[in-house]
Amino acid sequence: MTHKDDLLKRFFQNRYSRNDYLELKKLLLSGDPELGGLMQAHWAEFNPEPMQQKDLTQVLVTITRELDQRSPRLVRKLARGWSRVAAVLLLPLFLLSGLLYLQFRHYLTQKEVFVEVASPAGSRTTLNLPDGSAVWLNGNSRIRYPAVFGENRKVHVSGEAFFSVKSDRENPFLVRVNDLYVRATGTEFNVLAYPGEPVVGVILKEGQVTVLDAGESVLREMEAGYGYRYDQKSATGRYRQLNADTYSDWIRGRLIFENATMKEVIKRMEHWYGVNIEVKDPELLQLHFKATFVNESIEEALKLLQSTATFHYRFVNREIRADGTRAEAKIVISRG
Repeated sequence: MTHKDDLLKRFFQNRYSRNDYLELKKLLLSGDPELGGLMQAHWAEFNPEPMQQKDLTQVLVTITRELDQRSPRLVRKLARGWSRVAAVLLLPLFLLSGLLYLQFRHYLTQKEVFVEVASPAGSRTTLNLPDGSAVWLNGNSRIRYPAVFGENRKVHVSGEAFFSVKSDRENPFLVRVNDLYVRATGTEFNVLAYPGEPVVGVILKEGQVTVLDAGESVLREMEAGYGYRYDQKSATGRYRQLNADTYSDWIRGRLIFENATMKEVIKRMEHWYGVNIEVKDPELLQLHFKATFVNESIEEALKLLQSTATFHYRFVNREIRADGTRAEAKIVISRG
């Protein structure tokens, strides 16, 4: 048995050392022509089930997401030398090298594989889509999209998301939020549509977008620096000029309020800090605030708001659920 045979045997038997791992990685990157046949032989020896019968969906989705963060130059270098044996190194080695990116693009398209990413309460999540567009998800938000885009670049969003869309006029980018669509070709905009809230908000920072109804009829052609709020219960919309940075700076860690009502403030703070805020006195919801928060804690933010309006707040002990986990923090706001 040759040294390479022995090395591969240890790998497929999961008995490889750190040095074995580094050596195998080096061989893979070098494009050694002998290694391909050896890998196929060892895969057949230790994995008698034919490769094509395996359901690779979940592995491929993970790999595709991982590759968004990889160097394109590395992927191209690997693909040139190893495209013929890409189906052989399925597990840990492939998660490292990313060879399946090109090998399985057709597979992903045919299988209609979708990726879903969620951003937990109190956090912000950034990701790249298959076409190179960038997305920022606010807390309590999620996005669902195809692992590989075809002619239609269509994604589904729940919560709040900011998009920087890669320009492609022949293949429009379509965001579905509740029963509305936002169509773009290459632009930057913010969408807001949390579950249970009838109003969908679209803020356009750059370029142009079109807001469509469920039947894809045009509701509004938007220009940069404008916002559109559509109430799905009353089927009415409001279009107005505004400061788009106020509604998009959250992607840079800044929470900005410009003459915002208490109702708007608490909704945004709930998602931002991952808390539940209850207002005991309805008249407090009519208070207006102007403030900017960067690194403040929830308590520091509330104290700053208190400096411009009279209200009191208190933290409620977090409940322990039946499964032993703790409920999110709760704050009660009242007049006194």
